[in-house]
Amino acid sequence: MAKKQQSKPSADKITLSPSEIGKPLLEDFCPRCFWFAKKFPIKEKHPFHSPKAGIVNITDKYVKDVVEWHVQVLNQLPTWILNQLKRYYPHLDFDNIRLIKPTIWQVFLFNGACLLKGQADEIIEFSDGSWFIIDYKTAALTENQAKLRPHYSAQLNAYAYLANKKLGKPVVGLALVYFDPDYKNLNDEVILYRTKEEFLFGFNPTLVPVKLMDNEWVENLCQTLFGILSLDTPPEGRSNCEGCNTLKDWVRNVYQYTF
Repeated sequence: MAKKQQSKPSADKITLSPSEIGKPLLEDFCPRCFWFAKKFPIKEKHPFHSPKAGIVNITDKYVKDVVEWHVQVLNQLPTWILNQLKRYYPHLDFDNIRLIKPTIWQVFLFNGACLLKGQADEIIEFSDGSWFIIDYKTAALTENQAKLRPHYSAQLNAYAYLANKKLGKPVVGLALVYFDPDYKNLNDEVILYRTKEEFLFGFNPTLVPVKLMDNEWVENLCQTLFGILSLDTPPEGRSNCEGCNTLKDWVRNVYQYTF
C-alpha cells in the first residue's frame, strides 16, 4: 500500500529539465512513478541494457546543421521552414534574422533549492534583439503525439523562461517542428524517383505554433514537481496506474529470488 505524502523536504538540491516540467499536464501522469524515476534513475549502461538506435540524434543534428548552413551561405532560412513561419507569424520578420548558438542555461528556483537546466534546439534572433525558439521532433504526427503536445509546449516555454531569466532576452514566439517520416505512399512518383538511383528517405516538416505562457505558469509547473521530489517517501500514485502496477510486480518477483 502506498505511503501518504510527507511534508519534510529533502536536503539534496533538486534538478529539473525543460523536458520534464510538462509531465503534470499529461493525462497519465503519476506522481509516484515520477518520484521513483527521479530518485532512482536507471543508468544507461546496466546488465539489461540494449543499445539504442542513434538515428534520432543523427537526424536532429542534421536538421540543425542544414538550417545553419542555409543561413550562413544563402543568408536565409530554408524555405520548408521559412514559408511556414511566415504563414503562422506574419507580424515577425523572418527574412532578417541571425541564429544564436544554443548553450546550456540554468536558473535556481525556490530559494536555491531547485535548479531548472536545459538547452534549446534552435534560437532565431530578430533585428530588435528579440528571440524565437524552435524545438525539433523526429516523429510521426499520430494521435499519441497530439496527446504529448502540452508536454512539448511546456518544454518550449521553459526555454523561454530560462532565456528571459538568465539573459534578460524577450522571447516573442515558440514553435514545434515535426519531421514526419515520409514512407506511407510508395506509389507516389516523387518517392519512386527519389529511390531509383539512391535510397533517399524523406521527411515532411510540419510546424506547430506553441502558445507563449508567462513566467509564473512555468514556475507553477516547476513547483508541482519540486513539491513531489521534496518528499522523503513516494506520494500516492495515480489510480490504477500501469507503471505502479508494473513496478510492484517487478519488485515482488525479483524479491523472491534475491533475498
